[in-house]
Amino acid sequence: MQAQLEKSREQLKEQQQQTEIRKEAGRLDTAPLPHTMEDALRPSSRRAIVITEKSAPFRVVNVNRAWEDLCGYSYVESKGKSLGELLQGPETDQVTATALVSTLLQGEEAGAVLTNYTKDGRSFRNRVRVGPIYDENNSVSHFVGVLQEMKM
Repeated sequence: MQAQLEKSREQLKEQQQQTEIRKEAGRLDTAPLPHTMEDALRPSSRRAIVITEKSAPFRVVNVNRAWEDLCGYSYVESKGKSLGELLQGPETDQVTATALVSTLLQGEEAGAVLTNYTKDGRSFRNRVRVGPIYDENNSVSHFVGVLQEMKM
């Protein structure tokens, strides 16, 4: 009887976790990535957006208000720094972060979930999607990142 009760509790816990995962999936930002600087920096965007240089170390060029709110850094504090300096910490998976950059440098959009850190040191699960920003000549001028905190 005790074993059955324990098994039922485990099954219930697993079902609750799966329900939470499905709920979270329904809230995922699935909108296309912006492809122009103008689209990326629209003041009305609720998406946390960062624009970086197109070459390593990918220094921050601009961020929007939603990014400031999520990460805790102001535009002034962020400008000129790499995202690694700002957001990475002891539990950030470097292999996944490197794979993300590698895919981006091949001209493809990419996405991953990383453990990142806010200015005050709080860790958060970050669903980050990255892609190129194009100039008026349709050449890659910058990269864009769209961040979304994953509640677990």
